[in-house]
Amino acid sequence: MVETKLNFFLIGAPKAGTTLIHGRLSRHPQVFLSPIKEPNHFSTDIDTARFSKSFTANTPDDLDRYFTQKPLASRQVAFVRDAGQYAALFEGANPAHRVVGECSTSYLNSLDAPANIAEAYPEARILIALRNPIERLFSHWQMALKYGYTDQPLMAAVSADQAHPNPGWGSSELFVESGLYAQAIKRWRRHFPEHSIKVVFNDHLNDGATWADLAGWLEMEGDIPEAPPASGNRAGRARFEGVNHWLTQNGIKSVASRWLPKGVKGALGRRWYTSEGLPHLTDEDRAALYPLFAEDIAEVEAMLGIDLSRWRPNG
Repeated sequence: MVETKLNFFLIGAPKAGTTLIHGRLSRHPQVFLSPIKEPNHFSTDIDTARFSKSFTANTPDDLDRYFTQKPLASRQVAFVRDAGQYAALFEGANPAHRVVGECSTSYLNSLDAPANIAEAYPEARILIALRNPIERLFSHWQMALKYGYTDQPLMAAVSADQAHPNPGWGSSELFVESGLYAQAIKRWRRHFPEHSIKVVFNDHLNDGATWADLAGWLEMEGDIPEAPPASGNRAGRARFEGVNHWLTQNGIKSVASRWLPKGVKGALGRRWYTSEGLPHLTDEDRAALYPLFAEDIAEVEAMLGIDLSRWRPNG
């Protein structure tokens, strides 16, 4: 393992607010976060050879080229396996940065990441972002629909994913598994002391007290800045969902995204996606999905000593 300066890992569930937290923390002068938001270095149980055709086609694999261009450009996700390349992500950190870290959503449910990070950085702070698992699943499905990873209605997509013959990160969506938190939290607690782990909830991210508490826990001076413009992943849908799905599955959208000029890509995106006619999470959806999470919610409540009745239908 190449020595780096890391002392912080944001490991929230997908669609639980990690992009917002990452965006706000990145604006603080005492924070340095990796230019690849999700390098996934420590989730060694994720086998990239098992990735689906569509996931492979839409995940950049040009890391050798990426690391030759300095300063390193911002990028959403990659699977940085090489220790030297991983260390290079943090070369920009300096002594003024009290918090140096990264944000890989795969780490929360990874079987390997807790032990791997504890071995490399036993003093690190671990921030876990959680969200009502039903709402998290719905947002995850909306994103998958928008970007063409599925073209099925909500409940059909969930059923198909649960019956997937090759379930796993990058090979299936893990709609349900990504919202099961109890065993994941236990796994992290086995490797880090409780004072090194903090849990924040997506529905508290509009509360100033949440951010003040986070700044204190991270021992930073000054307030955490407000969110940058257009932070977070906006909901939307493709105007031509069937075509959108086909283009994603065949990697055509990914190739176009990498090679089209930024202005052209932005103009096409504004025409291709719309915020009109978005699906909504209904009471019937909540009632149908809740049994998938009921036991886990109760276990998280008991483990953290908190009331999560708001996560239940009509809660």
